[in-house]
Amino acid sequence: MATFEDTFHLGQTRSIHAELTPDLTVARLLVAASPDGAAVGRALILEGDGITIGRKSSRSSTGLPLADGAVSRAHARVEREGDGWAAVDDGSRNGTIVDGARVARAQLAHGSVVRVGETVLLFQTLTVRRDERLVPQSGALLGPSLEMERVRGQIADVAESFIPVLILGASGTGKELVASELHRVSGRAGAFIPVNCGALPRELAESELFGHEAGAFTGAAKASRGLVRAADDGTLFLDEIGELPLDLQAKLLRVLATGEVRPVGSTKVSVSTARVVAATHRDLAGAVQAETFRGDLLARLNGWTIDLPSLCDRPSDVLGIAHALAGGNLSLDGDAAEALLLYDWPWNVRELRQVLDAAQVRSGTDAIALRHLPEHVRAPIEDRKRLSSPSLAAVSAAAPVPPTFSVPRDRPPSSDDLERLLRWHKGNVSQIAAFFGKERAQVYRWLRRHELDAEAYRDDV
Repeated sequence: MATFEDTFHLGQTRSIHAELTPDLTVARLLVAASPDGAAVGRALILEGDGITIGRKSSRSSTGLPLADGAVSRAHARVEREGDGWAAVDDGSRNGTIVDGARVARAQLAHGSVVRVGETVLLFQTLTVRRDERLVPQSGALLGPSLEMERVRGQIADVAESFIPVLILGASGTGKELVASELHRVSGRAGAFIPVNCGALPRELAESELFGHEAGAFTGAAKASRGLVRAADDGTLFLDEIGELPLDLQAKLLRVLATGEVRPVGSTKVSVSTARVVAATHRDLAGAVQAETFRGDLLARLNGWTIDLPSLCDRPSDVLGIAHALAGGNLSLDGDAAEALLLYDWPWNVRELRQVLDAAQVRSGTDAIALRHLPEHVRAPIEDRKRLSSPSLAAVSAAAPVPPTFSVPRDRPPSSDDLERLLRWHKGNVSQIAAFFGKERAQVYRWLRRHELDAEAYRDDV
């Protein structure tokens, strides 16, 4: 029988099965946004044959009852389909929408966005490994997803040690927040000193990091300990470590190997007690091959590596982070919530913050609606609304397709369907978008979900 978890934290569910299997794999529906405030943030574990989603009432017998007036009494079902799950509309008056398209039936993939009435759900398949440590949301490191529970678990594991940590992640994912949380959990008495290696003035970088003696160079009127020593008994965070010049990499390697720091213009060394945490969005292994980064320094840094997932890989964090960024006072209508979940956030949390700030200015004191979001974010929802117009249907029908091609246009395509279209159109994403009556951004989202590369089909004859 499908049941609600008491909280979002998967670790509590894992303990039930820990003695039965090495790993726990669950499929679940997360209520991401809804007029039914009591249901938001809760997750329904899918077991057996599946569940029915419907409007909450005194006679309700649905597996997921929702206090949402736009949801029909028996709105949709999520049922087993082979080894996976499918969403099936149950004759609802407002329809069931999966990944931006109205469907009669659609197979669900990890991260699928399901819309019923004004409620937005996320379908997830998650595997918890028996030996991993999961830590619920705490401190400034936001995100209730399993991916972020893993990150916080790694922080808890390594925080009290002295070994260096390397944080990897795309721009805007919050690498400095991870480093700051690592420092906080460590309980180290010294300061947290963040340094952007890419912003250090080239001619002053060595003295900025390692200090200098008075008179060591023009303008050095007084001696300076440098940022490395300023972090004694604390944490030195070297952001964008891949931008550090090679000559300074050698001096940093010395600090990591022996703790020794030699200021510019000095013959004496001192010993640093700083814990070094570094971060980058660059491929350091590739930089080693290109001889722009020292392999021995990389070996020192990556004894413990934390991979910070991009926001598009943890959609269950999007709305929670959005609420936190808005000070916990955020109101979204169903269209806006769905649009935020469908968007890929290439610039991660940094981009989410900017989109929300602008939307709040546009909305004033009202709830954020679709029209308050940027065009590129609201496009998938507007595309769906336009799809029912005769003019768009004519354009879509006119898109060149293979003879006897039978891919339905009213639901997200399967991997096989996409491959057939890619071969026929030789990787032309614009023509595939025209076939479905979608924006190109939505087609790229489908391609990423099915791990397909349009470029690979452009020379396919």
